[in-house]
Amino acid sequence: MCSRKILILYPLILTVTSASKLWRFDLNFDNPSNWLSQSVPQHGQSIVFPAKLNALVDLPQVGQTESIVLPREGVVVIPETDFSLTFLADSSKLAPAVFKAPIRRPYYAAENWLAVDAMGNVLPEPNKAVPHLERIPCQFEEAVFLDPPGPIDLQYHEAVELKGVVYGKTSGLAELQQFFRSDLGQYVFYNAEDSVVREGKCASPEKCPCQPEWVADAVCRNEICPIPRCLNPIQPVGYCCAICGGVLTMDLLSFGGKFDLETFRKKLDRKITASEVDASAVEYHVSVQNDALQLVIVDKEEYDEISVELLKSLESFFAKQFMNSHRILSSGHPYVPYQSGQLITVILFTLLIVSAFFTSFYVYYYDDRVLPRILVMIRNRQFIATPFVFARFDPNNEHEEGQSAVDINFSPSGIENLSSSFNNPMFEGNGAKRTDSAKKDEQDESYVDVELESQK
Repeated sequence: MCSRKILILYPLILTVTSASKLWRFDLNFDNPSNWLSQSVPQHGQSIVFPAKLNALVDLPQVGQTESIVLPREGVVVIPETDFSLTFLADSSKLAPAVFKAPIRRPYYAAENWLAVDAMGNVLPEPNKAVPHLERIPCQFEEAVFLDPPGPIDLQYHEAVELKGVVYGKTSGLAELQQFFRSDLGQYVFYNAEDSVVREGKCASPEKCPCQPEWVADAVCRNEICPIPRCLNPIQPVGYCCAICGGVLTMDLLSFGGKFDLETFRKKLDRKITASEVDASAVEYHVSVQNDALQLVIVDKEEYDEISVELLKSLESFFAKQFMNSHRILSSGHPYVPYQSGQLITVILFTLLIVSAFFTSFYVYYYDDRVLPRILVMIRNRQFIATPFVFARFDPNNEHEEGQSAVDINFSPSGIENLSSSFNNPMFEGNGAKRTDSAKKDEQDESYVDVELESQK
């Protein structure tokens, strides 16, 4: 949101002599994004600065307020000339306007810079095809800071290598070095006590890279790389992270004749516009560094191989321009990899489902103790009525058609002589022995039965 405000408020006040990079955060009093209410204080409204401002803020030349609360740690700068601040008693019933506590941001972070052309116009947001190292001021570019800028953290890096610096109405590398050491500079550039501001060693992008190697390490430490959503991701020169898309590289030392970058860009734009691939679905970037041409094409949204299709459709154009001395790399098919937490969740959920299935299978078909006991517990606690599976074994169940159920709840009192009911000779032990007459009667009965069977 803050960057959009910058694009509206400050595109015309920048005076630069070459392509530059703009620090996108400012602490201007008239910038609505610097206030909690997202609006500039009205006339007569109270103004409150945070106790720990830890930054530098300029007051407007003319203003009216009911009261103002200054910070305990920080600097509020009063204009040198034509300053007027009027205090009005009980002039407004509005809530006080509160200034946001600024956030300290790294100098070597690609997301904190915007590109500015030679005319001083702020360019749109850098697309995904721009390498990370080209999003911050190169050693042959100028760094532009609005007055006053948001706090900048140098992170104790050894130096800042630039072609030039524009800080508000002042410019020059020596002036920036002096500002580092001043008391006010300590509230703008943090951890810059031992940093040195010096001119870049190379003034032409064709002869050297955008950044030296130690700057590349500093930039990449501030980047969080997402997981590429494709097979065989690529990592072009200047990128801190692997990406999905395509890249063309060409060694200009082997190019026959003089190479004109602007002419190549115009031809490439026409070819991409005339291509059957939807040009609005891709982003691309062309740059020349250290006598090498690099063209990066990526999908504007989620990777869907559109960039790869566009790169393949331009192969005949590249072959004509470079006589097949170029090199093309492209990513594979898109896919969505499992992250560590998602993979563990899927494995645990799968094990839970499989365990529940086999446990239910075993209990239903093979277990004769756990399931009946659970059903009895549920029935006794009246969670449900008599289970339908075991309804025919319920001694208290009465059929609706009048049929009687089997009563297994009997009492021994219904038997007249329990001791004489039945004696099993195999389990009698020392009991009374049968008489000989009884044995004879049994033999006679068995004989009669056999005789009757033979007559039949």
